[in-house]
Amino acid sequence: MSQHHSESEELELPVLGQTYTPGQAVESFIWTVTAKTTKANLHEKLKSYDRPTRGNRTEMLDRLRQFSNDRDEWLRLFRPKLKRKRGEHASRQSLSKRRIDEVFGIEEQTITYKSKKSANRTQRALQDDDRAANSAWAHAVLSAFGMPHDLSVPPITQRKSCHQQVASTTEAEERPQQDAFAVRMRKVDSNMSSVREDLSNVENHISVLTSHILDMKTLMESKDKDTRTLHMETRSSGCHNTVVQSHAEARIVSNNAPSKPRTMTQTASTSLPPEVIPPENLGIAHLGQEQFSYDRTTVPSPPTVHLSKDINRLCEEWEESNLLVVNGRGIPVKYWGEFYKKGKGVKTAAWDALRVEWGNWKFIAEERQRYPDNTSFWRAFSDENSKVFSYQQILNRLAEHRVSAAARDAKEARDFFGGNLDHPLARGAFCYTKGGRAYLSSKDDAVAKKWRELLTTRPDIVEQRTRQIVGGPQP
Repeated sequence: MSQHHSESEELELPVLGQTYTPGQAVESFIWTVTAKTTKANLHEKLKSYDRPTRGNRTEMLDRLRQFSNDRDEWLRLFRPKLKRKRGEHASRQSLSKRRIDEVFGIEEQTITYKSKKSANRTQRALQDDDRAANSAWAHAVLSAFGMPHDLSVPPITQRKSCHQQVASTTEAEERPQQDAFAVRMRKVDSNMSSVREDLSNVENHISVLTSHILDMKTLMESKDKDTRTLHMETRSSGCHNTVVQSHAEARIVSNNAPSKPRTMTQTASTSLPPEVIPPENLGIAHLGQEQFSYDRTTVPSPPTVHLSKDINRLCEEWEESNLLVVNGRGIPVKYWGEFYKKGKGVKTAAWDALRVEWGNWKFIAEERQRYPDNTSFWRAFSDENSKVFSYQQILNRLAEHRVSAAARDAKEARDFFGGNLDHPLARGAFCYTKGGRAYLSSKDDAVAKKWRELLTTRPDIVEQRTRQIVGGPQP
């Protein structure tokens, strides 16, 4: 029931989401259409009532008016939506479907029922021939089992004798007991199978453990033999093979208790000849000036040790350590990267987890080498109350030192070249290429790094710098 006005139009539409009770009126509301009602508003309203939304504004408004005046269409909102069959089209038919309907006519709808085998069958009434065939089949089945054709008559049973009744009663009483006994026996058999499986697993674990113990015994005997040989050689040469190092916390003031010395036995150093290692497993580590050949497959995982808890031990293990042993040789911590970095191809995933912590160890150990002893080092890294810094406080102080040193060296480089880092005397030392384009370094850390390299590789720049310091000519 719509009302047309010059400026607006009222359409009565059903309320969405309501529960419909047969025999009662459908709840409705008035929706006003004005000149400001857009095509998008009509599209949304038609879509909410599952109406077609194609066409311009006038067509969509006419469609909504028709729906407003057709109460039968309102009731469709409360009916379950029918599923489409293959080949059916809901609203918009394709050109081929319309052509087929024009030539062959519209297909008549038949009532079908879906079987358990997902096939469609048409319902039909039974004929006399169908009934006769079904009766003959039923009689044949009853005859095969020795049963009467008329099932309404109860079968005649013979009366059992007294002995037969007693026997059947005894058998009926014993059958539940036999069934219960069979169930218990099956449970016992299942439990025995489980126990046998557990015993087999225990035997396997014992075998593996025995193998590990024998391997450890062999390794211990081999190391003991190497140690005895090494001690015999050192005694014959009159050399001592023990290194006394400090393993306790360093103290700053003189009245602190002295640190307890620790003795670290040097492990026998054996570099395998390259010819005895398969080429695909050969690895070369540069331990200072020495080239150490080893088999990559024998390198263990990095030791799970956190040297940040003991700074003095970190500085000791940095130069000489038995935490990592390769081919019977203790590898100093500063050379661990020679075995685990990606270019070495040995347990690179383990190095990814260790490299950040190892880099922090490097900063601290190299800073310690600038001081003559532990007392001097801890005096530099302590507060005004002579309390030594923690591991993280030391790293923070070193980071501040690196930033200030980089700024100082970068300023010196810029002053030397008169603010032009692309000076011909630099020979492109401060230039780098990225993405096929050349750039000039601008960050202090990058400029300072290149400046230090120039001071170590270019004697002419060192000479020019000396003259500049004493008031000589600029470059």
